[in-house]
Amino acid sequence: MFLPENIDLAQSEKYILSIRLTPDGFSFCIFSPSDKSIFHYHSTVFSKNLPAIENIKKTFFEVNFFTHPFRKTLVTVVSPRFTTVPHAYFDKAIGNDIFAFNFHGNSGKVLSNHVAESSCHVLFDMDEEIYSFLSRNLWNPSFFSYKSHLLPFFSTHRVENGQNRCFVDFHDNLVSVTCFSGDKLLSSNAYLNNDKFDALYNIVNVWEKQQLDQNSDLLILSGNLADNKESIDTLKKLIKNVETLKLDAPENYGYIPTDVLLAVSERR
Repeated sequence: MFLPENIDLAQSEKYILSIRLTPDGFSFCIFSPSDKSIFHYHSTVFSKNLPAIENIKKTFFEVNFFTHPFRKTLVTVVSPRFTTVPHAYFDKAIGNDIFAFNFHGNSGKVLSNHVAESSCHVLFDMDEEIYSFLSRNLWNPSFFSYKSHLLPFFSTHRVENGQNRCFVDFHDNLVSVTCFSGDKLLSSNAYLNNDKFDALYNIVNVWEKQQLDQNSDLLILSGNLADNKESIDTLKKLIKNVETLKLDAPENYGYIPTDVLLAVSERR
């Protein structure tokens, strides 16, 4: 796999490696925290003939630079299997119990991220074998839920006008819906987006359950907007105040997930 000429892996300690795991794929980006011209993003879809761990191993063997000693190595898990716990009620010792209470069936490795801006912890899980493989083969990796990259930015975006805000991010056959009143987190959920009518129902249902005001509150859309134009047009008919979130994205790239752009921005 070819990297841009301005990325010199002999000096990998200058760069940050960010890996993103989705249910059906894998992506990574390499970037410099001090030089915006140094950025590379690549994504691939898993083979349906192999389990996820074998797909990841195959990618690692084909791309032999993941084991380099990067300045930081981030691993982001994209999954609807997450829950938020207010900081005042969080106890790491019972994190597994809290997660099991929210999700039925066997859990993988349960991890947590503290999101200071929202005064909460995000609990999420990932496959034990994948976690073990990445922990062994990456240079001191830090693990995140994709939601942990979104919440800090959402909590402060457009907070100045006193509006409640509902953020809808389209990504990876999912739709993430996050609501704030000021910087206070009201709700944070993710729903499958395989059927646009189900996705629309879930978005509107959250809006109504949070008792958001049609005249004064704000719906903010982000993510893969091009592939969800029909749903967006419907939302604009249902809700009065709709805005699109515009983030700085590197040139010569198509769609890059919102959580990737925010993770990069946060570290520059």
